[in-house]
Amino acid sequence: MNNRSGILTVPNLLSLIRLLLLAPMLVLLGRGQRWAVFGLALLGIALDLSDGFLARKLNQCSDLGRVLDPVIDKTVTLSVCLFLLFREVAVLAGGLAVMRGRKMILESNRAGKWSAFTTGISVLFWIMNWQPFAFWLVCVSFVLTLYSSITYIKAFLAKMRAS
Repeated sequence: MNNRSGILTVPNLLSLIRLLLLAPMLVLLGRGQRWAVFGLALLGIALDLSDGFLARKLNQCSDLGRVLDPVIDKTVTLSVCLFLLFREVAVLAGGLAVMRGRKMILESNRAGKWSAFTTGISVLFWIMNWQPFAFWLVCVSFVLTLYSSITYIKAFLAKMRAS
């Protein structure tokens, strides 16, 4: 059955589950639980790969699914990117406040440079709609941003203890 107007289909439910994963991902991101976020992101990727396959295999392709899948892709990616952007702005503002008060400057490190580079490239790929490369670059830049944040926090704490 080619259910063009179907709403309650297995593929659409998988897409909605991906959307529901967004809230715990953002909460866990805020708590710094990167491995949990990584696991949820992998689950989301697996669900994303599965929904289209199952829609065709189960003959449950629907107009809603054709719209829902890319909208959820972009919603999840944009939400995570905005979260990371706001977090980076907060880190920058905090860093500037500390630098001003303690007269201390943290130098950039290799992880931070790679994070910025891959984020910039992923934005360019996203603008050009070069999928799936843009999606994978966003994932890589996300992981690098988390890693670089941890390295900066460790360096900051070490400098704070030393001063």
